[in-house]
Amino acid sequence: MTILIVEDDEDISSLLKRGFEMEGFNVDCARTGEQAIESAKSRPYDTIILDIILPGASGIDVCRRLRAEGANTSAPIIMLSARDAVPDRVEGLSAGADDYMTKPFAFQELLARVKAQNRRQTNAAPVRHGEGLALNPKLREVEWRNKRIDLTEREYELLELFVKHEGEALSRQKIFDALWEGQGGVSINVVDVYVGYLRKKLAGFGRNGRPLIQTVRGVGFVLRLDG
Repeated sequence: MTILIVEDDEDISSLLKRGFEMEGFNVDCARTGEQAIESAKSRPYDTIILDIILPGASGIDVCRRLRAEGANTSAPIIMLSARDAVPDRVEGLSAGADDYMTKPFAFQELLARVKAQNRRQTNAAPVRHGEGLALNPKLREVEWRNKRIDLTEREYELLELFVKHEGEALSRQKIFDALWEGQGGVSINVVDVYVGYLRKKLAGFGRNGRPLIQTVRGVGFVLRLDG
């Protein structure tokens, strides 16, 4: 399993990294909120451990952005904070965190919580959308009426974004910002390329021969599961 540790305290970050690596995890580290967002967009994680107090964007802001933008939406987020008041916990969980631990904490308890979150994710059933589409966020698998559709990581992220905004026309800029923002050397034309890839793999699944992903002139693209 792969974990992203977002912690600006070098001592705590090193201790957690060493502890999880000794347990067989692959570990990436980020020191700021922006680094965390870029890391989460660049690869999938099984768990994100997120400190609240960070340089720049706070952990609360990072959590909200990750949940809103579609990056790593399936990864459980465990927040760490020295704040233990009920309103602080409520704010963290309301922002999209799956768990909340206060500092100081025992590593073994954090490890147990990480394993518990991943057990829940692993056992999660695919989420069904419309009459035929099903996405399993944990396994990042897609089915149409119980038939598996093989997608690349980026194609899956694109489909997940469309599903989240089903029936809403998404501009090319919005899609680009959600999936490719901050990646140097990539032009907005990549949106049309990947929409084309995804359409081919979803060909024939719409009602009355209509494609699931339709072009909206002057705007962008829309996913219509109801035809």
